[in-house]
Amino acid sequence: MKALLAKGWAAWQAEAYRKKIGQEKKEQVRTLSYLLSRAKDTAIGKALRLDEVSTYEEFRQAVPIYSYEILWEKYLQRSWAGEPHVTWPGRPVYFAKTSGTTAGAKYLPLTRESIPTHIRGARDTLLLYIARGGKTHFVSGKWLFLSGSPALESNPAGIRYGRLSGIVHHWVPSYLIRNRLPSWDINCIESWPEKVERIIEEAFSADLRLLSGIPPWIEQMLEAVEGRFHRKATHIWPHLQVYIHGGVDFRLYEKRIRELLPDVDFIETFPASEGFFAFQDTPNAEEGLRLLSDNGIFYEFIPLEKATEPTPPRLPLWEVETGKPYAMVITTTAGLWGYNLGDVVTFTSLRPYRLRVSGRVKNHLSAFGEHVIESEIEAALQAALQKTGAQVKEYTVGPYLGPDKPRHEWLLEIIQDPTDWTVFIETIDTTLRQLNPYYDDLRKGGILDTPRLYKIPPGSGYAYLLRQGKLGGQNKFPHLRSDRTLLDALLPNAQLIFFSSPA
Repeated sequence: MKALLAKGWAAWQAEAYRKKIGQEKKEQVRTLSYLLSRAKDTAIGKALRLDEVSTYEEFRQAVPIYSYEILWEKYLQRSWAGEPHVTWPGRPVYFAKTSGTTAGAKYLPLTRESIPTHIRGARDTLLLYIARGGKTHFVSGKWLFLSGSPALESNPAGIRYGRLSGIVHHWVPSYLIRNRLPSWDINCIESWPEKVERIIEEAFSADLRLLSGIPPWIEQMLEAVEGRFHRKATHIWPHLQVYIHGGVDFRLYEKRIRELLPDVDFIETFPASEGFFAFQDTPNAEEGLRLLSDNGIFYEFIPLEKATEPTPPRLPLWEVETGKPYAMVITTTAGLWGYNLGDVVTFTSLRPYRLRVSGRVKNHLSAFGEHVIESEIEAALQAALQKTGAQVKEYTVGPYLGPDKPRHEWLLEIIQDPTDWTVFIETIDTTLRQLNPYYDDLRKGGILDTPRLYKIPPGSGYAYLLRQGKLGGQNKFPHLRSDRTLLDALLPNAQLIFFSSPA
């Protein structure tokens, strides 16, 4: 019965998404109008005179771009203190706690209108997966979510806060609660290694059919399963059908996780504490993720090369182009206005709107004016891995600032050496030059020298996150930085790889 209902619902939802193609501008204009009407009497609405705004051009003039730090200082800390009607009517129901970029944790508001948009995005991800392949086997078994603790704390104003994945735990539809793992007590365990062990014990005898979690932690869990039982996860859970992931570039982890989960379907999503933005709606994630244009979020996009300007140009969804990297700015039913999300996206299609996440603005490596983004670094690494048979578990790239000639330094957690280190570095360098004209100009002009490679011991990425108190959940090892903070932390245990310089 569940399978039949799911298949019918999926077909209906897929048809609804088909009808949305070409209607995205109307949906975005309608979303903006709704946001303005709801917030005009709030503190931010009055300060920005939103009651006088009726068009996108007027909105762009009235609402500045806010970083988290500025929005917090001017408005969000008042909401945190319990003041109502600051950036959205009433008080936030929760605050989602997430990792900050410069000053510790961030606390992002969640409202009664924004929370269901996260649930809707996850639901539609699964419905369109069913619609395109007719696979409903997973709906009748157990679903394992490797997530943050659902045990929430209360701030001095009595507003509860915690990780988004833990908050969403409280909003799972009733028809899914019996399917869900891990159990409450195990999910509340703070020690990540202990939590993983207890999850494995609990799930071992379950009919597990769906798995969800960010790739590095899923990979760790699956390797722990193999190490403990000397069998693949798919032998322990023979009905495991689908793995849902998001939050990091999957290409680094894909080969290994596909080895750990053979014959399992993978679905990519683009979720964040600020909103659920996009999901995979075709069999091939490389085609891009379908942007949700009517999910309580109004989108704007800044050309990446202008993202650091004091007042950069902003484009609405209907003015973007394919193939160009943009910094994403959002205004939402959570009360985020002109909020610089920090993610870099590149559109692969405009009918419908599909995109790929290219990295983070703060991970935009430009110590020498090269404007290299994470997707370019990842593409160069993948080309080198494929050409030389190497395997890498984690990596990070940053600038070498002297006294010798400037260059990029790569720190690699190698699990399989390349057949030829010289070919490996040549491939990285050549691929980056092909992808990024700024980098190529600096290499041609002799400003940047050949990249330098170091090997770091296995487990270095894990150990770094452990020292930072960022194991598990949605925490990720940084792959790209314009400063040397991470390089300097890891170099004492690194081994320099010697190679001949490319011609």
